[in-house]
Amino acid sequence: MKYALACLLILTLVVPGEARERTPLEQAKKINLGSMVVVTLQDKTTLKGRLKQVAQDRLTLEQPAPRAWSDRELLLQDVRKVAVVKEYSTGGNVERVFLIPVAVIFFTFYGLYCGVFRRNCDDFP
Repeated sequence: MKYALACLLILTLVVPGEARERTPLEQAKKINLGSMVVVTLQDKTTLKGRLKQVAQDRLTLEQPAPRAWSDRELLLQDVRKVAVVKEYSTGGNVERVFLIPVAVIFFTFYGLYCGVFRRNCDDFP
């Protein structure tokens, strides 16, 4: 219990420092070059492309499809947000699909074992 309380106190000190709004430059510098990104401009339009270059006052996007537009330089003062395009994998879903039924079956049989056969099941971790 002491350790849980200590962890909660530490988290209260850490979370406010991370909760502040990041500038577009900070957002762009955390992203690896060549990653697919979505850039939201101040006028709420969005652009999607590969992050090619990040400078102190601008960033460059590479066109996502042939003949869409050439490499585009954007001034950071015109950028509201830079975010990585999320790539979904089926790995997490597959684990959930199998783990939930296994857990339900386990606890059903455990309940039957303890309830029907009147075994002492108080020491379950």
